[in-house]
Amino acid sequence: MTASTHSDLLSLHHVLFDTTVRPVISELAAMQLDHPSDGDYIAFIRNTPSLVAIAARCAQRSQELERFIRLAEASAPFLVREHVSTPQAFAMLSEDATLALALLPARTAADQHSRREHGFALIRAVHELDDPTLESLSRAAFGIEPLSTMTAGAVATNALAHAVASYREIDASHSTATVHHIEDAASLRSFIEQAPDFEGLYRAVQVHARAADRLAESLVGSDLGHEEHQQVAMALEGARLQARIALLRIAMSPAHGDLDRWDKLAAQVIPHPTPQLAATLTLAQKMAVSLREMLAAHPLV
Repeated sequence: MTASTHSDLLSLHHVLFDTTVRPVISELAAMQLDHPSDGDYIAFIRNTPSLVAIAARCAQRSQELERFIRLAEASAPFLVREHVSTPQAFAMLSEDATLALALLPARTAADQHSRREHGFALIRAVHELDDPTLESLSRAAFGIEPLSTMTAGAVATNALAHAVASYREIDASHSTATVHHIEDAASLRSFIEQAPDFEGLYRAVQVHARAADRLAESLVGSDLGHEEHQQVAMALEGARLQARIALLRIAMSPAHGDLDRWDKLAAQVIPHPTPQLAATLTLAQKMAVSLREMLAAHPLV
């Protein structure tokens, strides 16, 4: 639904809440492939989601979270407790999007700018927390290094590209990730109450990992022509990225508690992660701990 058009809303008492339950789809869930063929992997890696669009949706969720907090401050405590699932859902969706921005390849200069800006926003946010490792993890996950004379020009070029292309990329985004407002309280509560299908996600990781192993062997052991080699290489990249998406969906869920099982599977699927990927995986686990504490401190009523 669309947000209330009344800019002079004073509190949650004045919000017209929608009782219809509609699907709430996170960024990582939106890009997950079910039972993919090699052609599906190729199509996915050829057209990975726009980071500009993901960052824009993430910013919208943050704005709605701030809007909820502003209205909650002038509301009766019972009404805030009744709708506590709304800020919880926006927090989970925003952190899911953060992981997507760290994980996905940047297809364009505008994508690179969006990822860098989101990384800096994350660094500013973690300054307020007690965990001293979060800043270095955030920098590593988003590939943020100190500016130099060699990198400053690229940063400026990417910023210009973002200014030119941002609206076009957002409009052209075909993601099934959903956008919500605080009025969508019933949908957001349902999202919080429904735990992911962890067994299904574990199976998905293994399916994508087996496909990646098969494709990697084909690259080495088969006599492929140039074009066929490129096709297999793209399918391999797509399969590996899909396995990582499923791993992150498991890791960052506050309902998941079998850390040993996840650690073993992650080590099996990604035996030698890059520093950026290792930081992203660790960041996902820390996010899950934070979300779990948030849900425990403010249970649904």
